[in-house]
Amino acid sequence: MPRSYLDAPRPIAALATPGGRSALAVIRTSGPGTFELLASCFSRPSALLEAPGLSLVHGFFMDGRTGERIDEVLVALFRAPKSPTGEDQAEVSCHGSPVIVRRILSCLHVAGFAPALPGEFSFRAFTQGKSDLVEAEAVAELVDARSEGARGEALRRLEGRLSRRLGEARKALLDLLAEAEVRLDYAEEDGSPSELFPRGKLAALRAELATLAASWRTGRLYAEGAMLALAGRTNAGKSSLFNLLLREDRALVSPEPGTTRDWIEAGVEIGGFPLRLVDTAGLRAGPEGIEARGIERSRALVSEADLVCCLVDSSLGPGAEDEELLALRPDALRIWTKTDLPDSLPCPRGWIPLSTEEGRGLEALHEALATALKGLAGRPPEGGPPDRDEVAIANLRQKELLERAVEALDAVLGVLDASSPAGVGELLDAAALELRVAAEALGELTGEIVSAEVLETIFAGFCLGK
Repeated sequence: MPRSYLDAPRPIAALATPGGRSALAVIRTSGPGTFELLASCFSRPSALLEAPGLSLVHGFFMDGRTGERIDEVLVALFRAPKSPTGEDQAEVSCHGSPVIVRRILSCLHVAGFAPALPGEFSFRAFTQGKSDLVEAEAVAELVDARSEGARGEALRRLEGRLSRRLGEARKALLDLLAEAEVRLDYAEEDGSPSELFPRGKLAALRAELATLAASWRTGRLYAEGAMLALAGRTNAGKSSLFNLLLREDRALVSPEPGTTRDWIEAGVEIGGFPLRLVDTAGLRAGPEGIEARGIERSRALVSEADLVCCLVDSSLGPGAEDEELLALRPDALRIWTKTDLPDSLPCPRGWIPLSTEEGRGLEALHEALATALKGLAGRPPEGGPPDRDEVAIANLRQKELLERAVEALDAVLGVLDASSPAGVGELLDAAALELRVAAEALGELTGEIVSAEVLETIFAGFCLGK
């Protein structure tokens, strides 16, 4: 029968570094009996068993059955409870040959270690109180970070900034709930629910949670990125700009119209955001065949892109196709290209002059794109990195639970504002019910209240060895 995350803890082992050939590899182990089992495969068992936590032991990893030396290794020891998982834990650093890694893992399994499930080390850290669910999810987000911005956001969550705000909000809700339940015993006393409850405090809590729920847009953009479409007429310089932004020749550049007949895409980072950069087919009248289909795809991409750059050849000025493009996407950044040409026309107000040949204007374009991306993320355009106390939520699960809490607090505020003939006790009972819903939603978010099914779904998406 397959193991599950909720089975009784047993010693586990997994490769914690990427597979394949490398200079070094790290194999992580954790669980009851870890040191004793590992010592049976180590050339210096006494040194390993007697070493204090947070120390390194040098020796040879051995086949416990035959005594054959497999590799020279360093073992890092973390004794419970002062370990990342809260259990006895050890990490074996070996040479990164796939052959060596396979042999060491095989010997560990024979010695009694079970192959770790995806994310099982993080799951054990969660169950041992080393992290809450938000911080555990942040571990996976750090591994998956595709940009500086995504890394910074995930690290702020891992450091507990979001967890502290959620914990403070939940404690305030539980205090209010306790007060409501006490007052239910004295519901016949004079006074309305709005007089018995601090409405201002409830409204402030509601605003705080609503702001966090709205920050999902920021977290999603840092994690998943945005799509930027480079669009315009043929020979406007789209492919040249595509290559310049990537700093490599990915797109074919030619003076012949229709060179790019289909869209090309690549990943780039701008302003801390991952960006899916798309070079579209040039717009022009009267194309046929495959080029015409490419232009139709270009129009579709322009419609769905998060950001659009409309490129116009400065020696020609805007044409009908450009006017059509700007009517479709009035929010497009307007790029006045080929400004190094002798017949270049003056750059109109509101356009960014650019020479891909000389690189002039690229810095201004980068700044404009970074500002536009911050706008999409709901961040102020000015300044450098986000405030250290500023934090965004990361995923749809967190967003939906926060929205549930906000909806419940809206209901509480509605009860307090109601001019209802119902008695004070009845209204207090309704308010207490909604406060409990809000507090439970925050408890689910941090993992204080969570089902086994949700936990397995979350941790199953983690990497092996994490």
